[in-house]
Amino acid sequence: MQKRFGDLFFLRIFKAVKNQFAMKDIKNFTSSFNINKTSTYNLSLQISRRGYTYCILDSYSKEYVAIKHIGYDSELNDENLYDRIKSNLSDDAFIGKSYKSVDFIFVTPKNVIVPNTIFDKTKIKEIASANFEISDKEEIHFNKIKSISACNVFVVPSFITTLMVNTFPEINFYHQATPFIENAINSFGNLLCVSVNFYYDNIDIAITDKGKLLFYNTFPYQTDTDVLYLISNVIEKTKTDKATPMMLSGYVNKKDEVFKLIYKYFPNVYTADLYNDYKFPFADIQEHQFYNLMNLPCVS
Repeated sequence: MQKRFGDLFFLRIFKAVKNQFAMKDIKNFTSSFNINKTSTYNLSLQISRRGYTYCILDSYSKEYVAIKHIGYDSELNDENLYDRIKSNLSDDAFIGKSYKSVDFIFVTPKNVIVPNTIFDKTKIKEIASANFEISDKEEIHFNKIKSISACNVFVVPSFITTLMVNTFPEINFYHQATPFIENAINSFGNLLCVSVNFYYDNIDIAITDKGKLLFYNTFPYQTDTDVLYLISNVIEKTKTDKATPMMLSGYVNKKDEVFKLIYKYFPNVYTADLYNDYKFPFADIQEHQFYNLMNLPCVS
């Protein structure tokens, strides 16, 4: 399915595949984490049908004081996903406490980005249904992407919104593309850049230049060669020079074969870094792996 809104072009693919790569589970808290200071912390959560992640930012010291990631063995259906999320949330006694802010990302390929000039909130269902299938168990949400004057329209399963709102009454819902695009533009400014963010079985690809979004899409993948093909195809179709700086983030390790393969075919590959004034004290974790989630408080 192809959709064009203004100067933005999107190709939608919703084939579900199983990814051979996996992220190890992580549970890391710094010595400065204080359960009695949560009202000064920013809590950022991310859930997909393949995993559960959160990180906690001390807004005063600008230091991340906690990060936790739990991967699911396979893509979960609604019933199993609800049970797992509920269990994950109850495992940490401090999760239900008051926070300075709570931001939540639901990872899904069901989204479309619409320029503000043609976005109409009263027609949001029409916009969404024209681009992807919506079930009666899904709710439509949207975020403003300030850097490109556009709105990101997406869906979240109703059982997830109910569970999250009951746990965090002031929660803000986001799609993964919102911080991804904001981060790409804020990180490279007027420079042309290709950004790729990895999840368990899909990647987001964006091309930005001079503060504009030239391309964004989500693609499923299964193997390292799939990833190389997808990136190469986007670069070819958009007539982007293969020497253009490429920023990698998400669930990819520098030791993974897919990372080595990308590095082999593209000369200017980098891993994403958090904004300079943020402190990342976890020496055993590659900070680019949770870059999108960790930078959410900066763009929300």
